[in-house]
Amino acid sequence: MAYLILARKYRPQTFDEVYAQDHITKILKNTIEMDRTAQAYLFTGPRGVGKTSLARIFAKSLNCLNDGPTTTPCNVCQNCTEITQGISSDVIEIDGASNTGVEDIRDLQKELMYAPSTSRNKIYIIDEVHMLSKNAFNALLKTLEEPPENVIFIFATTEPHKVIPTIISRCQRFDFKRIPIPDIIDRLSSICKIDGISIDPEALFAIGKKADGSMRDALSLMDQVIAYGKDYISLVDVLTIFGIVHTDVFYNILLSVTEKNASGIIELLHDILEKGNDIQEFLNGMLDYIRNLLLLKLKIEIPTISEADRKQMLEISDKFEDGDLLYIMTILIKTKMDIKSCSNPALVVEIAFIKISRLSELQSLDKLIDSINTGKPVQMEPAKVQPIRMQPVQDEKITIQEQQTTIMRKKTEEVKAEIQKEADQENPKIDKLTIEAVEESLDDIANTLSKQKPIVANYLIKCKIRNLSNNFLHLASANSLAFNMLKDEKVIISDIFTKHFNLKIKVDFTLEEVKGKKVITNPTLDDIKRESPTIASFIEDTDSIIN
Repeated sequence: MAYLILARKYRPQTFDEVYAQDHITKILKNTIEMDRTAQAYLFTGPRGVGKTSLARIFAKSLNCLNDGPTTTPCNVCQNCTEITQGISSDVIEIDGASNTGVEDIRDLQKELMYAPSTSRNKIYIIDEVHMLSKNAFNALLKTLEEPPENVIFIFATTEPHKVIPTIISRCQRFDFKRIPIPDIIDRLSSICKIDGISIDPEALFAIGKKADGSMRDALSLMDQVIAYGKDYISLVDVLTIFGIVHTDVFYNILLSVTEKNASGIIELLHDILEKGNDIQEFLNGMLDYIRNLLLLKLKIEIPTISEADRKQMLEISDKFEDGDLLYIMTILIKTKMDIKSCSNPALVVEIAFIKISRLSELQSLDKLIDSINTGKPVQMEPAKVQPIRMQPVQDEKITIQEQQTTIMRKKTEEVKAEIQKEADQENPKIDKLTIEAVEESLDDIANTLSKQKPIVANYLIKCKIRNLSNNFLHLASANSLAFNMLKDEKVIISDIFTKHFNLKIKVDFTLEEVKGKKVITNPTLDDIKRESPTIASFIEDTDSIIN
C-alpha cells in the first residue's frame, strides 16, 4: 500500500481528537443533542487548524447510521466510512476555487431538489468559499435563507473578509484559533510513540514553533524530519533540515554588542550566510528573539520559548535597557525593507550589524541632540571605539579608529557651538538698537535674507539708514524697484532683524526720490532690465518670481 502522509493518517475522526477548538466542538455537540441544527455554518480561521476535518466530523455525527444524530459517530458504518473517504453521495465536498461561477451554483441548486439517498441530511461542504464570485454568492442567498428540508451548508475559509456580509448574516460563524505550541507538541509526541520514532523534546518544540499554529503544517514538517533517515532525531537535525538559526547565535550577537565587538558580530553573520541560511528568515528570527527579550523584561510569560532559552534570555536581557532593544529592532526592520531592493543583501546586513555594534556611541549622539533641544550642555564620556578587522585601504594613513574619533570630536564641537548659539539668544546682545550695531550687522542680516529672497537681499545691503528711534528703523533706497520689493518684504526683514538682535525691531523703507526718475510701483522684467541689468539677468537665469 502507498505511504499515507501523517496529515491524512492522523486526521481527527471525532470531536475529542480536534485540538484547541473546544469553544467550537462544545457548541456543535450541544447543537446535535438539543436538535437545533442550523441550515448554514461558516468555519473561518488559519490554515491547518481543523476546519474541513471538523466539518466532516459534524457531517458524520448527523448522518451516522448506528446512533445518529450523535456526538460520537461510530466511524464504522457505511455513511461514516464514505464521509471519511470523501466519497459519500449525501455529503458533497466542493472546492470553491474550482467552482467560482454562477453556473456552478445553479448546478448545485438543481441537485438540492433530490432527497438524500441513504442519510438523514444532505450536506454540502464548500472549502475556500471566499473564492466564489460575487454573482455566485448572490445566487446562493435565497437558497441559504430557505434551503430544502434536511439540506445543510458548511462553508470553510481562511479569508472571511472576502465573504460578502449578506452570506455571513445567513450563517452561524465559528472562528477557529491557532493551535498552541504545547498542543502541537502533545500531538506530535503521541504520534512518535505510536510510530516508534525517537526524537529530542527540543526538536519537537522547534517543529511546533515552525508550524506557526497549524497542525497540518506540523505533521508535514514531521514527515520531512522522519524522512531524514536517522534512528534518533535531534534538535540539530531539525535546525539543519529547515534552516533555522539557533537561539545561541542571537545570544552571542547581543553579547558581542555589549562587548562592542563588531568583528565578532560580523564573523557570526558570515558563518550564518556561509551555511546557506535565508537572510530574511535570520532577521525574522532575531526580531522574534528581541521581542521575547522585551516581553521577559516586562514580566510577561511566553509559551513559545523553551525553559532553556528562557534562562539564557533572562541573562542577556539584563544587559540592555528597553530603549536599546527597541533601537535594535528598528534597525533590523529597516534592514528587512532595504534588502528587498538591493542587489547585495549581505552588504546591507553587515552595515546594519556594524551600526548595532556601535549602540553605545549612537546613544551618546542622541544625548547630544537632546542637549540642543533643551539648551543644557551634557557631560560626554570619550567614545571607546572597537576597531573592525578590515582590509586596509591602500595609501590610507588614518585608521578606522582615528576616523571615528575625529567624527565624534567634530560632532561634539558642532553641538557645543549650537548650544552656545542658543545660550546667546537667551540674553540680548544689546539693550537698545544703535546705528553702529545696524551698520555692523547689515551684511549678516542680508546674508540670512538671501536664503529666502536673494534679490531683495541684494537691494537691502545698498540701503542707507534714514532714521532710528526706539528700535524703529527707517532705511532709504534710491532705486524705485528696490524700494517696492523691500516694502513688500518688510515684515520678513523686520523678523530677521528681531531674531538677529533678540529685540523687537520694526523696519520700514523710504524712497529717496532722484530728480528726473519716475517711481515704478509694479515693475515688469523690462523695467528691471532698465534699472538693473544684473538683477534682470539673474531673474532670467533662475526663473525667479518677484513678489
